[in-house]
Amino acid sequence: MQTTTDARLSIHSPRPVARSRGDLLILDVRDDLSRVTRANGEIVGYVDRVDVAGDTAYRARRYVAAERRFVELPNVWDADDAVDTLRW
Repeated sequence: MQTTTDARLSIHSPRPVARSRGDLLILDVRDDLSRVTRANGEIVGYVDRVDVAGDTAYRARRYVAAERRFVELPNVWDADDAVDTLRW
């Protein structure tokens, strides 16, 4: 697994690349989906690429461990913003 500290989330990598954004670790699962975890491995959620009005937007889904489910957050136009929505 390749690791980089580039803050830009790029969901276009041909092979898994781990990046960090603040205290979160981002790992590409597929070319259009990234897993977001804490340093201890706890899953925070996922960010995926979606088409909206003929353009590319990003959707974050926060994992709620106590309920064993994902909560879909509003779409945003920037991948880094989608990761940031999982922070709060």
